[in-house]
Amino acid sequence: MSRQKKEHPIEASVKKEASIHNIGKVLVALSGGADSVATAFTLKKTGLDIIALHCNFHLRGEESDRDMKFVEGFCNTNAIPLKIIEFDVNEYLSTHKGESLEMACRNLRHQWFEEELKQSGFDRIATGHNADDNIETLFLNMLRGSGTRGLKGMVADNGKIWRPLLSFSRVVILTYLKKNNLCYVTDSTNLQSDYRRNFLRNEIIPQLRHVWKGFDKAMQHTISNLNAENNVVEFCLEQILSCNPNSLTADQIIAFPAPLLLIKRFIEPLGPFVTTHEEVMDAIKANKPHIRRWRLKNGELILRNRRLFIEMGHCESRP
Repeated sequence: MSRQKKEHPIEASVKKEASIHNIGKVLVALSGGADSVATAFTLKKTGLDIIALHCNFHLRGEESDRDMKFVEGFCNTNAIPLKIIEFDVNEYLSTHKGESLEMACRNLRHQWFEEELKQSGFDRIATGHNADDNIETLFLNMLRGSGTRGLKGMVADNGKIWRPLLSFSRVVILTYLKKNNLCYVTDSTNLQSDYRRNFLRNEIIPQLRHVWKGFDKAMQHTISNLNAENNVVEFCLEQILSCNPNSLTADQIIAFPAPLLLIKRFIEPLGPFVTTHEEVMDAIKANKPHIRRWRLKNGELILRNRRLFIEMGHCESRP
């Protein structure tokens, strides 16, 4: 009697999550890199109905075209339908002043993904983010001064974006690719430490792994704990903001354990400046009788009679 072949943990995890969340049709972001190839191959192998999406930003010359050709070949070999879009990033930046190149590519990519998801009626967009990416994200957000909302890392499934490999390390993914004789392409810019994420990935985190044994396991525990604590914070904020979506009293704000956080979340729809919540808190503490107004990106914030009001409507200028 032949022994039954054991299912790989990646494939078992994908099957389980797809079943739990009733996911059957998936758009897959396919760059041609190791993580995206593993994602597309696994979803196809486990029987999901998938369409691959590839963006060519033409930022790396021949290498960008090489990636596109590789993706076409991979999809042909594995009978995966493929959609390709080519972007002129410089033209986009000329009409979106102030955006970085990285942000421009992200916005263009996400906008196209959203359109394709809506038009196709598929269940999710799948990306190849892995556990290493999540650790890098935690460090990036920590260095930006983030709270639990940023430190909790990425979510495996938010109902629109699905990251089926998020609990697996890059080493496990590379081993899985080798086992299945799968090739992939490498973005040469990932090997340069000019970008902050690459600096963390190539320089800092390897040293931490060398010094702290069990680094990855400890970081996963940290992310899990921060996720749980963030859920508590979000629950408490929701209890107040759901009852008061357009106004808050000064007493409610002061009585909250984290008043600055409450203000920040309350005024978030207005597109506030980075210091707006601190200015509001100072005005509440000053307790002056005159009305204070903050004209923000998406509307106006008003402090009157010790009550904070939101009035939505497009604004541009600083008060």
